[in-house]
Amino acid sequence: MMQEPLRIRVTKIFPARRWKVLRLITKIQEFPFYMPNVKECRVLEKKKNSSLTQWRIEIEGIPLVWKEEDVFDFKNFTIQFRATEGDLELLEGQWLLQEHEEKNTMVTFELSIKLGIPMVENIIGEVVAEKFERGFERMLQLMCEKLTMRRYKNIHNRQWSDLGGFGVIGHPYNLQHLVRYFQYFKPDFRLPSQEFLVKLFELTPSYKSYDVTNFKSKTGQLASGYFIMCPIIPDMLIISPEKVVEKVVEACRVAENLGAGIVTLGGFTSIAGEMYGKSLSSLVNVPVTTGNTLTVAFVLEGVRKAAKRMELDLSKARVTIIGGTGDIGSACARALMQEAAEVTITSRNEKNLMEAERLLAYQGKAQIKTSCDNNEAVKGADIVIAAASASNSILDFKHFKSGAIICDVGYPKNISYTACDRNDILIFSGGIASLPSDFNVGFDIGMPSHRALYGCFAEAIVLDLEQHYENFSWGKGNITRERIDLIRSMASKHGFELAPFFWGSRQLTDETLDEIKENAKEAKA
Repeated sequence: MMQEPLRIRVTKIFPARRWKVLRLITKIQEFPFYMPNVKECRVLEKKKNSSLTQWRIEIEGIPLVWKEEDVFDFKNFTIQFRATEGDLELLEGQWLLQEHEEKNTMVTFELSIKLGIPMVENIIGEVVAEKFERGFERMLQLMCEKLTMRRYKNIHNRQWSDLGGFGVIGHPYNLQHLVRYFQYFKPDFRLPSQEFLVKLFELTPSYKSYDVTNFKSKTGQLASGYFIMCPIIPDMLIISPEKVVEKVVEACRVAENLGAGIVTLGGFTSIAGEMYGKSLSSLVNVPVTTGNTLTVAFVLEGVRKAAKRMELDLSKARVTIIGGTGDIGSACARALMQEAAEVTITSRNEKNLMEAERLLAYQGKAQIKTSCDNNEAVKGADIVIAAASASNSILDFKHFKSGAIICDVGYPKNISYTACDRNDILIFSGGIASLPSDFNVGFDIGMPSHRALYGCFAEAIVLDLEQHYENFSWGKGNITRERIDLIRSMASKHGFELAPFFWGSRQLTDETLDEIKENAKEAKA
């Protein structure tokens, strides 16, 4: 009985127009340089609409050689191929390129093969076909990555680059926030067991959650972008940091496929990136920022404004920075060493504290102190900047002195949103921008209105408006006064300013601030 050919069909969406994909596919001589399984690929003869090529590949340990004839139909974006000689009795198929939504291309690769070996083909033919299918899926993936790399290599040539827009990568700050996120899409969502929900969320790859359109700058310029959900809950960092980094890379590749010009790593995703340092940036092509520089700019601006409002002389103030060895905390410490009387930094790691203390000694006139006990460190502080990376609240209201100014820049918050019985301290969310137009991602992201946004998210929008596509805030300890001034100037140009003081969903009115100030004075009397 005549054996039917084994058929393989693989499809993939390429983030480029058809002519760019076709050009990539026809440059077969480049395949061995970025496809490990392609050992040799040569053009033996080339005509206007056809060519004769020679191949040597290896798929999951199976070596394979052949010569093939390729016929090009450029008008319909198809390539027909057929082996004229080689290891297989039959090898033929086609490439089909179809227009897809959002200026993308759906690439379909179809292949029919016959091993031509009696008995053996009946026994292992399907196994070989499965290996080939996996092999060609991998080839398409590598081709897609090559195309993406080329696109981003030319990102600064604005005459030719079609890249643009911002990608905001975020995640729920706790389980309750995740539930609210699901309820936005399904109001009657019923919460299953926590273990089941968290595990399913962990298994979910990063994905585009929302299109952000028509964001209008003060200049009248429009920007658009994407909110990309990175399915992590902060506690997962403790469980599996490698899995979290994998999801961050996935999220960046989602942004790449969408053609974003800049991506910001919001919340814990930036911390996950720091765990692996330079290796993360080597895994993606899109320019990435943590957004920490603009966050620091608004933290410092907020602290200065609060000090003035509370009639506190900053030059005589004692400042405590929770998480003072982190990227945001250390940048705030360096800046305030030149403005405050005393700066205390905290960390769980004594070695990091010693190194940070040594570096701060060169930054200004303030006295430096260190501590591993957060609640003890805040007791005498006039100003507290809470910038620790913690999955739960780590500070208690009772430890703050009367009249203290507390700027909580943590995500999740270092201080719980639960009701505070203190009316003699000023506590507010720090690092928040006031926007020139609404920013809506379709669900609650912990802001009091669509006109307020985390500084890290705002930085990506500003960089996109400026077409300033680079790893602006990256690594640790690289936030300088010059970089703060630069991003703040860009932000101001487009109408991004310091947000009004608020805590939770409640804006702190002038009356509330006056009351806090008077209560603090009475408590000190």
